[in-house]
Amino acid sequence: MQVRPDIASRIIEAVLRISTSNKPISIMEVSQVSLTSMDEARRILGLLEIEESAVLSEEEKVRAILNALRLGVDASSLARYLDWREFERLATSLLGEAGYEVEWNVRLSYSGRRVQVDVMAYNGSILLIIDCKRWNRPLTPSAELRIREGQEKRLFLLKSLIEYSFSQEGSKIVYIIPATLSLYKSSKPIIDGFIFASLDKLRGALEYVERSFFQLRNEKATVPRDFTLKQIVQRLQEKSRPRKC
Repeated sequence: MQVRPDIASRIIEAVLRISTSNKPISIMEVSQVSLTSMDEARRILGLLEIEESAVLSEEEKVRAILNALRLGVDASSLARYLDWREFERLATSLLGEAGYEVEWNVRLSYSGRRVQVDVMAYNGSILLIIDCKRWNRPLTPSAELRIREGQEKRLFLLKSLIEYSFSQEGSKIVYIIPATLSLYKSSKPIIDGFIFASLDKLRGALEYVERSFFQLRNEKATVPRDFTLKQIVQRLQEKSRPRKC
């Protein structure tokens, strides 16, 4: 039996509302809050992998939201229930499912300048630097401009640090591509070569990046052929540390 996205949305919202108080999930309460029958609430909770009487951990909450997105729930309807950490965990989970290696909350510095990348994702040839915006409203044009300017600075610094870190052993070209991920759809999916994707459209955005990366804002750099993303990040962090005199 198919699930109507609007009903699934009401039920996951009810679950998230209950979980903010650290209360056990009750079929009766979910049914009352979502205005659905207890049988329907029980069926959809099963699809969300939520057990009755469970007090949801952060990991269980993220898994339930991922399952809700697969049922067609609009990500923007969940905005008020997610903090920045949960949003970034959702992003890393979706990227991992899409076959990317992922590193979260990467802090680097080079030549006296610091940079923080919310999420790095790597598939062996493309290195995405993702800025996660857990905003509870659509991005305005002025906000989009500020984001692009910030991404341009990250892109330049990261390329410079990679060149410095692997100057003697780079053997494979990777394309560094900035992207912004939010719960709400941007006015345009691509602005001046920069990707703006909503969480529920992430997989489609990744397919576009992999197919048409040369049309996007990107920089080329070289890294060791057999390095994983974790190894790349560890080397960058080592090179970011100030040298001892």
